[in-house]
Amino acid sequence: MISADGAEALWTFSQAFTSSFQASCSELATRLKVADAGSVHSIAGEIQALNKRLTEATGRLPSYDQRQNELQLKALEKSLEELRSSTTGKTKFAFKRKAKISASTSAGTATPPAPVNAPAIPTSTISSASRTISNHSNCYLSRSCLSGPSSSTDHIEVSIIRISSSILNLLMTTNESTLSANTVSISALHIRDIQNSILILGTVDGSIMLHNLTNCVVVAGCHQFRMHNSTAVDAYVDITSNPIIESCDQVRFGVYPSELKITTDQQPLVIKNHTELPFLPQDFSHIRATPSPNWRALEEDELVHDWPLSETNYAVQLERALPRPKI
Repeated sequence: MISADGAEALWTFSQAFTSSFQASCSELATRLKVADAGSVHSIAGEIQALNKRLTEATGRLPSYDQRQNELQLKALEKSLEELRSSTTGKTKFAFKRKAKISASTSAGTATPPAPVNAPAIPTSTISSASRTISNHSNCYLSRSCLSGPSSSTDHIEVSIIRISSSILNLLMTTNESTLSANTVSISALHIRDIQNSILILGTVDGSIMLHNLTNCVVVAGCHQFRMHNSTAVDAYVDITSNPIIESCDQVRFGVYPSELKITTDQQPLVIKNHTELPFLPQDFSHIRATPSPNWRALEEDELVHDWPLSETNYAVQLERALPRPKI
């Protein structure tokens, strides 16, 4: 019989897992809508990784949550097959699943499950336009990167890919080159393959998904924050839920710095003691009662106060602010 503590731990795990899993499914569903033939292999690998995650969680999820997650995964697989068919003319790949025991081979009492239509992947957070910031190194990038052909777009979804040894500052400014970019808000951020960089992301209306970061600083306000396969990351966040990490190490959390004011009449996002976290990070690689060894709160003497917001001497600012991974 499961103890009260054990039941609570399972419930906490199932809630956090399902939230993260469905967010990952939604992200992939969004990417599939605009993907081309060159993206098929990468997306297929990520769907397989999701399949593995769900298989490993079997037995620790309520049957309803398990079923809903399986349906979302099937919807992704179907979308991937449709993409393959449209780009190659015929299907060359199919996901294989273990066959379920039928009624004829069981003890005689089992009945096949009733067919259930897979629900559509939630699209409420999918924006009407997107921007991509990619393939930059040894530079300073400002909010002008968000400028696009349509000035009427209110919400955009942004992908940040392959940035190294750089500072990306998406805070609003009064600089003329960024005025058009100030009229848009970011509905979601998808960040991948970042090294030795500082990402000052400002406020995001929805979620932030991060993959493969090494020796970075991330500053953001958001509703959901999920980071995978990352090492030596300092994350300063203002968040309405608990941040989630998986397959990460040397992660340090702090609250959004009050000194990073938006250059308007708005007040700072957060005015709190930086060393007291108002959230509890969840580590999916350490589902135990003991504290995770993969993250901790930033100490007072580790906090960055002189924030790198200037293009001048950005390399010096990087050297001073980056967390530096352990050897």
